[in-house]
Amino acid sequence: MESEEILHQLHSVKKKIQQLSRETESLKASFSVEVMLSMRGLRVFRKNPDDRLFFHPTLSPVRQTRFYGMMKRYSFRLVLRDMIKHPNGFGVEDLTHYCAADAARDYCDRLCRMGILRRKRTGHYQVEALPLSSFGPTLEWFVAQMFKREFASPALYGVKLKETDSGGDYDVIASWNRRLVYVEVKSSPPRGIEQSEVATFFSRIDQILPEVAILFDDTQLRMKDKLVVMFEEELKRRHGRRSKTLYPVVRLVDELFHLRNRIFIVNSRKDIFDNFSICLRHYLRCADNVL
Repeated sequence: MESEEILHQLHSVKKKIQQLSRETESLKASFSVEVMLSMRGLRVFRKNPDDRLFFHPTLSPVRQTRFYGMMKRYSFRLVLRDMIKHPNGFGVEDLTHYCAADAARDYCDRLCRMGILRRKRTGHYQVEALPLSSFGPTLEWFVAQMFKREFASPALYGVKLKETDSGGDYDVIASWNRRLVYVEVKSSPPRGIEQSEVATFFSRIDQILPEVAILFDDTQLRMKDKLVVMFEEELKRRHGRRSKTLYPVVRLVDELFHLRNRIFIVNSRKDIFDNFSICLRHYLRCADNVL
């Protein structure tokens, strides 16, 4: 009799766990990126393209995690950019513009062990996932992974939406803390960013209506000299001469700037995760302010 009662209780507990699991999955789904976009009348028809990444899409999850960890280092990201410039192969000496030879050699050896690079008989290296025209998609993948791994937030990269006026890919869209976050990702230094790209950034904000928007430039250079100026020019075009008074671009800390506490300019000086965290926490503190 006692054993029957125990079995009955175990069965009851199992049913409750299954119900909780279903409710948890339902709650997660209700705040997925695609659902949040659907609430805004927008539909996704392409997401997470894997044909332009630095690694082959069949790379194991364990090795993708290792690669993600390496991507946290600014010097590694600079070395990857140099590798992409040499589609026919490269030596360690080709990777020392911003990195010591020993560090570059270590990166190459680690990528070889992961199956991302191949060492040729000449001693040079070759990227297995060719051809690669840009570091941009891999950087977008990294930012999306950061939202998933560090912020416990669903995220998509390389997103194409149906029937939007601004066109092109939305680099990263995340569902963070029940808010939609849009990140425009730039892999070139500020001098390589055009005024038209800043205008498009604002147009895409108007299109998808995120609670938070971030223009992230993967550089340790100053933002004040170029990107802040371009933001101010676009705001002047949109709002007239009083734009600097109505919509000032304000320094948050170091090279992080914000516009009305929800649109941010971010670079990678110090640490990308820390910089994003500073901006997101600032938004939460000032969530009642609306642009």
